[in-house]
Amino acid sequence: FLKKNEVIIDKDFYIPGGYRVIIKPGQKIYLINNAFIISNSPWSIGDNEGEVIISGKEDNFGGGLLITDSKEKSLINNTKFSYLAGAKKHISSQFIIFGSVNFNQTQVELNNVIFDKIYSEDAINFFRSSIKLKNAIFSENFSDAIDVDFSDGQIEQVNFINIGNDAIDFSGSNIKIKDVFFENIGDKLISVGENSNIKISNIKAKKSHIGIASKDGSIVNIKNIDLNYVNIPFAAYQKKHEYGFGEMNLENFSLKNFYTKWITDNNSKIIANGKNVGKKTKDI
Repeated sequence: FLKKNEVIIDKDFYIPGGYRVIIKPGQKIYLINNAFIISNSPWSIGDNEGEVIISGKEDNFGGGLLITDSKEKSLINNTKFSYLAGAKKHISSQFIIFGSVNFNQTQVELNNVIFDKIYSEDAINFFRSSIKLKNAIFSENFSDAIDVDFSDGQIEQVNFINIGNDAIDFSGSNIKIKDVFFENIGDKLISVGENSNIKISNIKAKKSHIGIASKDGSIVNIKNIDLNYVNIPFAAYQKKHEYGFGEMNLENFSLKNFYTKWITDNNSKIIANGKNVGKKTKDI
């Protein structure tokens, strides 16, 4: 437990296994001087009463948090993460850490969370974990919002606003996505790669470079999607030659104000309402 309702942490520290870290509703943790926490114990953060704050300062960013190698599930509720920049070099050289908030080889449920003004490569990174993310807002994130590697679970009822790179990036994962809104995404709404299998439904988006990309042996099934001012709504291709080709299946979609509807390489597939479509290009 925290000793006080508001705690400032200015140095990196490690929490061994065998405990549970409990942050009560309304409590605040300020990470400054790029301080980073690595925990082998699960965390329970907040509930429906009183927002928890885990944040750096606007003029003194924090590092973030890694919960790793815990068999017990972490539960994170009603929590706002902000002004975090990820791990410093001496930590990320020992652990490959790309996110401000990271889960590795564990289980986690996040509900009613906000990731605002995050400046690491990923706002949140899931690696070889079981995940459930619901009722979340990602805003003003410098690079990717969510990165999911070799994980399974679900993502639903999430808003992405002003994301510098990809909103969601998958590698080797099996995830269901539904009821998601995107606005002003720098690169892709959803990037699916490295033999992932992703099911997507009830998506609305406006202002993005690419909508959904299926790459490198991945299969993406999409139902009920509405895109406006997305330059290239759908793409399927091989990027890494050690993997196969991308495949995408579309049902019930609405597209407005695009540059080109869908593109593929010579061997990848986009199937729209049962028909093989896609503008093939060598320059994908």
